Amino acid sequence: MLDRARVPALFLSLALGVPGSAAPPPSEATALAAGVRAAVEVTAMDLDVVATKDGKPVDDLSKEEFVVRVDGKPVAVDYFARIEAGTVHGPDLATASPALVLDTLRADDGGTYVPRQFLVYFDDERLLPQERKPVIEGLRDFVTRLSPSDRASIVSYNGSTRVLVPFTNSKEDLLDGLSRLDTASPRGLSWESQYRQTVQELRVSRASTRSSILRSWSAQAAARERSSLAELARSVSALAARSGKRTLLLVTNGYEWHPGQTLAQAYGPSLLQQFDYDIGDDLKVILEEANSSGITIQVFDAKGLVVDVDASQPLSPAVNPFFKAQNFRDSMAALAYETGGSLVENRNVFLSDLDRVYREASSYYSVGVTLAGVPGKGSRDVEVRCTRPGVVVRARTGFAAKTADEAAIDRIEMALLTPGAAGDFPATLRIGAPESKGGPGRRVAGYEVAVPISELTFRDEGATKTAVIEVSLAAVEDTGARSTVKPERKTLSIPAASWEKARSEAFVYRGQLKTAKGNLRFVAGVRDVASGRMALASADVRVE
Repeated sequence: MLDRARVPALFLSLALGVPGSAAPPPSEATALAAGVRAAVEVTAMDLDVVATKDGKPVDDLSKEEFVVRVDGKPVAVDYFARIEAGTVHGPDLATASPALVLDTLRADDGGTYVPRQFLVYFDDERLLPQERKPVIEGLRDFVTRLSPSDRASIVSYNGSTRVLVPFTNSKEDLLDGLSRLDTASPRGLSWESQYRQTVQELRVSRASTRSSILRSWSAQAAARERSSLAELARSVSALAARSGKRTLLLVTNGYEWHPGQTLAQAYGPSLLQQFDYDIGDDLKVILEEANSSGITIQVFDAKGLVVDVDASQPLSPAVNPFFKAQNFRDSMAALAYETGGSLVENRNVFLSDLDRVYREASSYYSVGVTLAGVPGKGSRDVEVRCTRPGVVVRARTGFAAKTADEAAIDRIEMALLTPGAAGDFPATLRIGAPESKGGPGRRVAGYEVAVPISELTFRDEGATKTAVIEVSLAAVEDTGARSTVKPERKTLSIPAASWEKARSEAFVYRGQLKTAKGNLRFVAGVRDVASGRMALASADVRVE
């Protein structure tokens, strides 16, 4: 296990409303058709396992050849299935884990398959234009291989996370998104310029002033790394709400585990007290989110082949290229290996590696363990081995059962990244006219969220019927900046005498929101806590 922006100011003040007019009829689009993962209680730890020998796939392993340990103790393998080219064969489906069965769909020919979901995440805050091009070229070929049942999305983190292409099976849209990305300027240019300027300052500075220069740079680098990783964690959460085999393709140059370490090693390691800053906890958040959701992270180090000399520097490099590469590599290795993925590095051509990623998302073993037989709670270490000589397996190295509350946040995060995301039952969101309040540039508006009372789960409590719901409201700017998701739980009570009339009406929630100017898309979620079902609604607003 792991051992090493600006957002719109959106504050919720929810108030229970009164029954209003009936909500519109349910949408024909179901959560399954939208690629949404079913919100059910987790009963098994389901592990996607890739097996190779001498670098070649091994597809004939049996259940008895796998050994699973949780926190170092062997546990029985209760479920086992082989997924080949995305298809689960009938006999295998009978022994598959409940989570895998829920994610499967029926093909036109009657076969059963597992849909594939790919989130391509370009960490443009660290990338240079020339570094992206080889990966983009490889992805163009990758896109042409996608099947009609596959869904992919392309996002770019450039200080905030912007969706270039929402989840789709349209190859034309995905190829167009890659072309637009190819012409956009990444923020890595700005950080590279600041880095070179800081190196030059350190070269000519006196020993007495180097400490302040190093500390200033390290503080900026730490803030940048933590902000970037927080955004990455939210994107992992959004992917977690998708159904099927989920893979995140992370294109980056890595995150410095101890921000400032590289320059401190070159110009005075003692000045940072063995590196004051550490992003280990930030990485841990991502790994726990990915491993609790069964997401595989495939990391592509876009630097390409690393040389020992920087020809652009007039003086011999004080920063050792090997140490610099290693300081950023550890984070990439952790994200990949601990989620069952791989780190692609020292490449200038990515076609073969992207081909492998697609094959591994299509053909693998599903190995499941009943949670009732797994001792302990919370995050646990997981180890998977194969008893057949020479066979190497890859799987996630950690697990934590995701709660219904956490899964609900995943749904909102997905809706923020996916315009038009469908819920399990209908809802409407209306935003009132914004008014100037709370200081320059701040606006206040009322809002209403309506859901059919008939879609909620009510229980008899004497002379009343009660239902528990959870309401969330969040926003995303056209720049990609998102507000924090903070659900509020409410109890609805309806007199039993009024039930027959009320059940045909809608319940309306009213509140106020505060926001900045700009183009925003608001997303509301209403979760029926008893059933776990959630309604989603959105509204586009221009705030002047």
